[in-house]
Amino acid sequence: MATNEIALFCDVCQTRDLNKSAEGYCHQCEEALCRECRDHHKISKLLKSHQTISIEKYRKLPSFIKEIKHNCEEHDCFLEFYCKSHDSLCCKLCLISGHKKCNDTIFIDNYLTPSSGHSSAALDNIERVLKDLESNICSAIKDRNRNLTELREQKPVIAEQIKEKREEINTLLDHLEGELLEKASAMETEYCRKIEVVIEKLEDEKKKVDEIQKDIESVKMSASNLQIFIGTKAFEKNISTNEINVQMLYNNGSFNNLVMECTLNDNLGGLIREIKTFGDMKVDNREKHVSFSWKSDKSAQIFKPMSRTKSIGNLCVRLVRKIDIGQNCFSGCAMSEDGNMFFLPLYQNKLLRYDPNGEFRSESSISSLKSSIGYDLAVVDSKTVAVSSGGNFPQEICLIDMDSAETHKEFEIDDWCHGLSYHNGSFIFCTYDNGIKMIDRSHGNLTNVRNLSNAPKMVDGTYVTSNENGIFHSNWHDDSVVCYDFHGQVQWKFYNSLVRKPYGITLDSYSNIYVAGSESNNIVVISPDGKQPKELIGASDGLLDPRAIYFDKTKNLLLVANYSGGAFLFDVYNI
Repeated sequence: MATNEIALFCDVCQTRDLNKSAEGYCHQCEEALCRECRDHHKISKLLKSHQTISIEKYRKLPSFIKEIKHNCEEHDCFLEFYCKSHDSLCCKLCLISGHKKCNDTIFIDNYLTPSSGHSSAALDNIERVLKDLESNICSAIKDRNRNLTELREQKPVIAEQIKEKREEINTLLDHLEGELLEKASAMETEYCRKIEVVIEKLEDEKKKVDEIQKDIESVKMSASNLQIFIGTKAFEKNISTNEINVQMLYNNGSFNNLVMECTLNDNLGGLIREIKTFGDMKVDNREKHVSFSWKSDKSAQIFKPMSRTKSIGNLCVRLVRKIDIGQNCFSGCAMSEDGNMFFLPLYQNKLLRYDPNGEFRSESSISSLKSSIGYDLAVVDSKTVAVSSGGNFPQEICLIDMDSAETHKEFEIDDWCHGLSYHNGSFIFCTYDNGIKMIDRSHGNLTNVRNLSNAPKMVDGTYVTSNENGIFHSNWHDDSVVCYDFHGQVQWKFYNSLVRKPYGITLDSYSNIYVAGSESNNIVVISPDGKQPKELIGASDGLLDPRAIYFDKTKNLLLVANYSGGAFLFDVYNI
């Protein structure tokens, strides 16, 4: 196949030691052709059905499209079929030799050229998805710019409000006024920057969408059916990544409407001598003003990303790597955005960090106090992981920087803290004999703590996870998995001999629940309604008393650690 983009010569002539500039290209033959060879190509009885394109159009095709081979490497025959069972292209000899029993094979031309004769039908739905994605991104950018303007307009209003109140009292409040204005400016800068970061991410996704659209237009005009077929898979993978990135911004609260408010001190009217502050500043994280709309038919895609409507029966895993850890008694694990893996040995006051390739990087202490602490890990944000102390003193939750591995904050919680989850600004944790508790991180220590009603009292050593749909508790005491709403009402209970002594629990982006069965030596996935279980990974995959488990929702990766040592990283996908 000719690939020289600067000076493309006729491949046929070069076999005769002649260098003639190519004017056309044949996808089926995978050859560049000069004018004379192109004319012969058109009238040849065997080749006249081949479709050639100009060199200019060939150059505009995406590089990965041009690299697609049309002939079977084993039989040197034209690749005309696709086997869904084996996810592979086949020639007619492949069908005879290796796919006799496969019932799910398709003829590529029939798939790509329906009765309407539209050769680029496979790309039409991708373009509709891209159009939806572009529309949603534009709406989100418009909304973020609106909120940005709104925030900036609110600051002078607040400043005037402060000034009017300030004129009613004496000059002793000058310093307090300045402090409050400085706080307003700092908050404006901080939250405006957060919105700008979201806008930058959205604009980056829009650029990716624009690039894909250009590539699709080129493919529609100039690619072969096979190239369109294979290219469709690549386009859908890229679009799925774009879509997940934008949807995750939507789900993680990046589009929540931020409103600055100033609360003035009620004592300003007369009790000047008792006033210690001029007021306070806060940002009200309100509901989104923007919503997403998807008009395209994603079910029409031949290759699909993980879908909410897909049965867990279609979930599969493949081993990415095994991580050899020279220690044991692991009770917690987590992953950072850049792929670093963290493992927590039970009650050993240390946190182990491994790089994305599974190589050991560092070991750090959780607390400066030489106590036997450390039970579970919960990711707080892109830079922070939280550690629960377990059943030993001090009774606290530690926040650790994932880059430096240093503990930068400790929450005293006045209770034992075992299984730990973090969602929407709140810690949710299992205690020794006080049930499941929730604490709002923004309110500081020991304030706004409440118990989850209807949860059992004795939940020592158990695990919990959460998302916007509810709280999920795995209880090894009675082999149960229970889903609660945030008011403590039981939504469903799961008991099944498939999972025995459930410990670690985690969720994917579609509310599927993954549970580590320590006694059954497996990982079982449960449908969001608690009705459908499936063993995803078992003892034959190397699991032996698995306890710690973590799902990376951005990459669809599942991290599992055996209690006795050894960890595994799996890629989770739909078939």
